[in-house]
Amino acid sequence: MIVVALVVFYASRSLFQGLLLTLEHHIPCLLGALRAASMGNSCVCRDDSGAEDNVESRSWQTENSRVHVPEARSHPRDPVRPPRRGRGPHEPRRKKQNVDGLVLDTLAVIRTLVDNDQEPPYSMITLHEMAETDEGWLEVVQSLIRVIPLEDPLGPAVITLLLDECPLPTKDALQRLTEILNLSGAAAFQDACHPARHRNTTAVLGCLAEKLAGPASIGLLSPGILEYLLQSLNFQSHPTVMLFALIALEKFAQTSENKITVSQSCISDQLILLEKWADNPDYLKRQVGFCAQWSLDNLFLKEGRQFTYEKVDLTNIRAMLNSNDVSEYLKISPHGLEARCDASSFESVRCTFCVDSGVWYYEVTVITSGVMQIGWATRDSKFLNHEGYGIGDDEYSCAYDGCRQLIWYNARSKPHSHPCWKEGDTIGFLLDLHEKQMIFYLNGNQLPAEKQVFSSAICTFIFAYLKPSLSKFPS
Repeated sequence: MIVVALVVFYASRSLFQGLLLTLEHHIPCLLGALRAASMGNSCVCRDDSGAEDNVESRSWQTENSRVHVPEARSHPRDPVRPPRRGRGPHEPRRKKQNVDGLVLDTLAVIRTLVDNDQEPPYSMITLHEMAETDEGWLEVVQSLIRVIPLEDPLGPAVITLLLDECPLPTKDALQRLTEILNLSGAAAFQDACHPARHRNTTAVLGCLAEKLAGPASIGLLSPGILEYLLQSLNFQSHPTVMLFALIALEKFAQTSENKITVSQSCISDQLILLEKWADNPDYLKRQVGFCAQWSLDNLFLKEGRQFTYEKVDLTNIRAMLNSNDVSEYLKISPHGLEARCDASSFESVRCTFCVDSGVWYYEVTVITSGVMQIGWATRDSKFLNHEGYGIGDDEYSCAYDGCRQLIWYNARSKPHSHPCWKEGDTIGFLLDLHEKQMIFYLNGNQLPAEKQVFSSAICTFIFAYLKPSLSKFPS
């Protein structure tokens, strides 16, 4: 017997993205089956099927150019991160080049990095070599802040990727960076009409806060940097700056001493105002609202404020994200219909809805347009967040990737004909268990059916998976 369930799978490298997913059964007169439906890097899930006895009770947890890879991999894959590559024993150090050009070159090719077996681009190798010294590391960081454009959805991913792959900065390098940036509350309002620099600065601070631990993170959160991040949450700031400032504060709060310091700043008063954006039709503000609400429920508690999960109405929700089947760094909303990942690892979660026959369909409304893979998989499909396993990475799953315009199956990718997805696009996923095929749609335009997974999954459980950084499923 084939049992089908909806699952959502989140890829860390498409950091800060959003999806909207609604599940619904197809009406019998259309497909001769029950009907399931909907979702984006923010993701909301709704089941309108009316199916019974398939909903698992849950306790709520409080959070791109295309390349065809012809051969299967024998080891995990990260959809964005290339492998490290050092110089060979007889290979000379590459000649130092313009660091800004190297950063922009890396941004231009980041969508093509789909396999661990790929040679990293020249620009990335050179930047890694430059960062081996304090002076070089500082040049790379300043360049990331200076040249990454605001409008590129993969800009923050490049910042995360390069800083994560570079050597850890020394204490002296961190001190010099603090002096160079010279951040303060007043600095948050300088060049407000050019928010790219502020977005990149807050993204860099968040990456460093996550990368460093203990005393180094405490030392980095100087009074000036704390005030800069807090002032960046002001409504005068660009929503993107607000989003990454809040994420940076969350990551600093991973160190207990920093958490106390941030909490004492009365950050919760501002977050109370920002959480009103949780259902904002503007996708960017919606992300800010989600993160503000999650922080109030989990990190920066406000005395007298009722937890969101205590007042959410679950009456009409028949399918939700399963808090008992989720990796550790995922943020899940109180109603279980929205999730987000701001960590630098693969994160995943399954949904609670399960069927055993018929034709099934769900949709995803893309809230952010970064890297993610969405589709269907069997229970045998591997979910290993730190090792890079997810939907499309084995013979038991098949996934749609709208950012890099690829279809994934058995850790192999092939190009599809759809354009890159963008905010507001609707992605459809049809699973026909009678005909043994899957069909992917972009705004109603379908691709040819995919049937490979059924050669391995014909007698096993089948699930639908999604891996964005932020996903929301409407009820």
